[in-house]
Amino acid sequence: MSSVLSDTMNAYRLATLGAPERRALRAFLERNVANNLFALSWLENYGIVPSRQGMFHYRGMFNTLTEELEAVALVISDKLILFDTPHVELAAYLGRWYCEAAFHFQHVVSARHLVEPFWATYTQASRHLDGEPYEARLISPQQMYELSRQDWLNVRFERGAQVDENIALREANMSEMEAVFLASARMHHEETLEDPLVHQPEAFRHHVKHRIQTGRTYVWFNEHRRLIFKADISAQSRYGVQISGVYTDPSVRNQGVATRAMRELCRLLFVRGWPRVTLYVNEGNQPALKVYERVGFSYLHDYMTIFVSEP
Repeated sequence: MSSVLSDTMNAYRLATLGAPERRALRAFLERNVANNLFALSWLENYGIVPSRQGMFHYRGMFNTLTEELEAVALVISDKLILFDTPHVELAAYLGRWYCEAAFHFQHVVSARHLVEPFWATYTQASRHLDGEPYEARLISPQQMYELSRQDWLNVRFERGAQVDENIALREANMSEMEAVFLASARMHHEETLEDPLVHQPEAFRHHVKHRIQTGRTYVWFNEHRRLIFKADISAQSRYGVQISGVYTDPSVRNQGVATRAMRELCRLLFVRGWPRVTLYVNEGNQPALKVYERVGFSYLHDYMTIFVSEP
């Protein structure tokens, strides 16, 4: 163990967070609401103690001198990890700890300057364990964007924007399951280079179905009943909404469809009272970046998703 990680182990204590730590956890995450919107929404919707074992956990690192919470990790189904800390050395420590605790994640998702040290120690430690070392199937540099309700109102006022009456964007219903499922699969394949129709199709179908049933998938069908745009809500709470799964049918790309649809989606969300909308997009996806900037989103910081190879 490096001297830095050894010093970290001595200066901090790592603990699973429970009901007594809920206030401290919320206060920590609220220091950067946009960055932590997913974790805050998870806390609001599911609490800090899971209803069943293995569903999720929050872990925190406390300064042993001040007892201040200085790092937080949210792990869902032992497959996905998100974390935040003002100290990169704590991100590195979390990477080593989770590896040695035998967590083989499928996705590592957070601010890029934290994911990189986490991943470095996570993979380094895995080389000393039995079995194959952990490797990335795909590393996606991304960018996090935010649009606040006030900024949206300012943009609309400055541009004199009116409601686009020609957009039939709405929540999807179960009768449209197949169209949404196929569009979601295409989007997933484009973004992750993994085809969900081949890799665990039933689990992916269940995921798409759940989002439709909970009113978190928005669709736009044209006059020929062709799905030309879809977007999902991956998190929502009093703190705001996070958009994911944005897909535009290839037949209508570069025709302004995505820009119009995203404007309408944000309008619907803000009219319903959400204070902000966040999303992250692959760094190399210039058409998508231009769409979000036209709508009024502002760049926050670099983000990163690592898709981990299966053991």
